[in-house]
Amino acid sequence: MSAAIMNRHATLTDEEIVARARRVFVDRGYAARTQQIAAAVGLTWGAIALRFGNKDTLFARAMAGPEAPPCPPAGAAELPGLLQRMRSYLWQRWPRRLQLRLAPGKAPAADEAEGLVRWLAPVLASLAQGGSVRSDIEPETLARVVVALLIGDAARGFVAGERTPGDDPALSDAVQRLLQGA
Repeated sequence: MSAAIMNRHATLTDEEIVARARRVFVDRGYAARTQQIAAAVGLTWGAIALRFGNKDTLFARAMAGPEAPPCPPAGAAELPGLLQRMRSYLWQRWPRRLQLRLAPGKAPAADEAEGLVRWLAPVLASLAQGGSVRSDIEPETLARVVVALLIGDAARGFVAGERTPGDDPALSDAVQRLLQGA
């Protein structure tokens, strides 16, 4: 075998390329230069373009990667855990969504916030029937407020340059008080 073949680096998967490019796009937005992306990925821009076609395609894939929301709780005792999982999920996803929304002509295909509201409302309705969550406000309205608060928290963290959600007992307590009508 020739030395050139033996010294060849392992091939990066599309997922690895997307993950490395995502970090650049989250930090720099759509304005990231192709040279910056290539340096972060560890390939030439030509090699990346052969795989993804162009920057637009790579950007869309990096910023809108599919990920499932947290699982619904079995009961009211799991409400704090559910809220924490939703918060972590949004902290992971929302910087990408913000960058996607800020990119010229790159609006997301579906509104993720509405999807989370549609997912959370029946969970809250079930908890309201069991008396664990207030029933004087429609579950969909409560879900909208909770999702808006958690997205606002993730957006605030993104703007502040924070990369992971710290422990925020005040936010958790406020959301729980809102849900329980306290």
